[in-house]
Amino acid sequence: MSFVPIPIRDNLVYFIGKQGCTWSCTITLNQYGVDPPVPVDLTEYSIRGQIRKAYSDATSLAEFTCTKVDDLAGKLNILLEAETTAALIACKIPVDATNYANADKSGQYVYDVEIYKGTPEVVYRTIQGIIFVDAEVTK
Repeated sequence: MSFVPIPIRDNLVYFIGKQGCTWSCTITLNQYGVDPPVPVDLTEYSIRGQIRKAYSDATSLAEFTCTKVDDLAGKLNILLEAETTAALIACKIPVDATNYANADKSGQYVYDVEIYKGTPEVVYRTIQGIIFVDAEVTK
C-alpha cells in the first residue's frame, strides 16, 4: 500500500506516503460524538484538501483530488498522482508505522480535508494531520 493511514485520535490521522507512487485513501466520515456511529450525509457537500509544508505557509504544495464514493454512507476518496508525490521531499531514512515518530522534518507535511456547502460557505474540517514521505529509489 502506498498511502498508509495511522489513526491518532478523532479526526487526526497521520499518513505514510511512498514518494513517486499514487496515493489514494477512502475515508468514512461519521457524525462526531454519536454512538453507534452515524455516517455524515455528503449529498449537499463538496470536498477539498491540501498539503503544505507548515500550517503557516501561504500556498499549498499539492491539492488532493477529492471525490465522493457514497454520499449516504459518508464515504469519500482523496488522491494524489504519482507525479505530484515524486516532487515532494522525502525523509532521509525509510519511514514506516513503527518509526514515523522519529522521522526527520525534511519529509514531513501537514494536510487537511474539508467538506463545504452554500454561500457563504459552511465549512467542516473532517480529517487532518501529518504526512511522512518515504523516499523512492527508482526514478
